[in-house]
Amino acid sequence: MSHRIFAITMPKWGIEMQEGTITDWHAAPGATLGKGDPLLDVETEKIVNSVEAPIAGTLRRIVADKGATEKVGALIGVFAEADVTDAEIDAFVTGFQPADTSFEPDAGTSEAAVAAPSVPASTGPAPTPADSGSDGEARVSPIARRVAERLGVDVTKVKGTGRNGRVSKEDVEAYAAAHGLGGAAGTGAAPGAAATGAPAATGAAGPANEPARRKMTSMRATIARRLLESKQGIPHYRLAIDADLTALLAHRARLNAAGGTKVSVNDLLVRACALALVKHPTVNAQLHGDEVHEFPHADVCVAVATENGLTTPVVRAADTKTAAQVAAEVADLAERARTGKLVREEITGGTFTISNLGMFGVDRFDAIVNPPQVAILAVGAGADRVITKNGQPTVAKVATLTLSCDHRVVDGAVGAQFLATLRALLDAPEAL
Repeated sequence: MSHRIFAITMPKWGIEMQEGTITDWHAAPGATLGKGDPLLDVETEKIVNSVEAPIAGTLRRIVADKGATEKVGALIGVFAEADVTDAEIDAFVTGFQPADTSFEPDAGTSEAAVAAPSVPASTGPAPTPADSGSDGEARVSPIARRVAERLGVDVTKVKGTGRNGRVSKEDVEAYAAAHGLGGAAGTGAAPGAAATGAPAATGAAGPANEPARRKMTSMRATIARRLLESKQGIPHYRLAIDADLTALLAHRARLNAAGGTKVSVNDLLVRACALALVKHPTVNAQLHGDEVHEFPHADVCVAVATENGLTTPVVRAADTKTAAQVAAEVADLAERARTGKLVREEITGGTFTISNLGMFGVDRFDAIVNPPQVAILAVGAGADRVITKNGQPTVAKVATLTLSCDHRVVDGAVGAQFLATLRALLDAPEAL
């Protein structure tokens, strides 16, 4: 009788995805799952995707633990029938070669962790894994070997607690902690840093200042890559205005006093920008190669800070929605952004972005254009300032709005006209 082993590999969502970070496994080795049952969560770019079991069967091996970042197509788990031996699975893991994962599944599906083609296991003696050679070296799981290399642990000295003396990731970490290797307590120190047993140099000024090291998540790495590309590849320039928010704040107070969905200043800014954008389609645009795509409606991205970095969910056709509708949608998108529950369609395709740091007390700042968009608005804090009205000094709540533009598409005069329209809407917010 032949056995069957199924590879679970890091899925690919979208043509830009290069790697993913496992944020959680919903099943433990030995669990029997049905096709479509929740298997694991993978963080990619700015969202967390839920991955379902691609087949019905038993999860026999987790190759990449929670927190691991793996390339697309890398082996992360193994399904196998009950009579497949551990040695056969070891051989399969050792000899695994990533398959072509250039496909892109239909949007919205979570059945993206398609298993590599099922592999009949040999009915004869299993090949000897590289980690269980004749030299007496203990059999070591792949992730345990990677951890050992990182911590500077000689796996031949680690006593395995798994089946048949198999060395696990936990065995390696326990050995490292007991022998003071590799910053096993979480410092992430370089392998072998404390192997000599010599005390760390403290210097005259105080104790050693060892850094805590962590690898970027897929989301953080994607943000870093995109911002670098934007900053290096887009000819940015900035235009700034001071906006009197007195009328806007009074309008907001009237809306909220009437009951219903509570509206924030940011919600009104989204609405005002949307109305200004449809009047200035050159700003409400995307640049694709040598083509400028101008849109009839404003899909406004709202920058939301999360624990893992900045994400920008989209309020679709914000120019067609009331302030209360915008407020309800922004609140929902922001909450799901912070809990990692946004889907890809909710963070792609925007035509303009608003980044508001006013709630943190930042007076003014410059934002980086979010390609393929051609402009982004940075909103500072509203603060009491002395301004002149009708020739008389008065105190008003004023905020600095800074528009960053891609000069390849948006000329200075066009950006200035957009800001003038936006300021007029904020001065007469009844139009919102």
